[in-house]
Amino acid sequence: MKQDLIIFADYGLDDAAATISVLNAHNNFNAITIVPIGGNVPTNMSFNNCFTLLNNFLCLKHKITVVDTLDNPQPSEYLAEIHGNDGMGDIFESNPKTNDFKIIKYNQWLDTLNGNEVVLSLGPMTLVKPVMERYPLKLILMGGCINESPNFKGYEFNHCLDTEAFAYCVKFPHTAITLDTCRIPALDIRNIDVVGDGLHEQILRADQKLSITRNEQGCYVWDDIAACYLLKPERFSTKACTDKWGNIINNAIYISSEVYYK
Repeated sequence: MKQDLIIFADYGLDDAAATISVLNAHNNFNAITIVPIGGNVPTNMSFNNCFTLLNNFLCLKHKITVVDTLDNPQPSEYLAEIHGNDGMGDIFESNPKTNDFKIIKYNQWLDTLNGNEVVLSLGPMTLVKPVMERYPLKLILMGGCINESPNFKGYEFNHCLDTEAFAYCVKFPHTAITLDTCRIPALDIRNIDVVGDGLHEQILRADQKLSITRNEQGCYVWDDIAACYLLKPERFSTKACTDKWGNIINNAIYISSEVYYK
């Protein structure tokens, strides 16, 4: 049975890739709610980036609701060297139009939840926590690390920006796309020839370019891998692990021979 999907996204580059993957598979869901949050970029930039992206999906405006979190305190960084000056790889013309989609304030939106939604969390979990306090929804998250080296101030980035909310949310049944999930050769797209002119392909190539500029050892499109789990869970197994902070993480493991985004 189709479910309603909630996406929390701190609109950086990999969030854009993940959102495109989901919207391209919109027939899997009854309705899609997008919650732009602070994280990779400040909240107001994330909000504008959401609509810049959605301008390319006007045909789905009947199916999409956007939640306005601008009045809600939340953490953020501005990581232009990772996500580009605009947060989404500098491939879009910035012309956000907010009048084509239904918009609802976060606090009002919380009262509309019915407990049957699926949550795809792609950023810090500050505003996911109040959702899980109301209903223990099915939760897929990008965040955390088990044995892999942290990538931000001793933590995985999303974990770092709100360790308390992260620890709270992973107490509920969940699947986590962690640094351990992603940092494997099968998910490294650094040297893959991404062919095509679609938005998703453009985003992946922008991610490759920025990764090479930073001289990283690999290119992993973190949030898009979380979207892959949502859409193609048969490509993964899971294993319960304990991180060094004592959180029990249901870690996803990619077991397919397929290129993850195909």
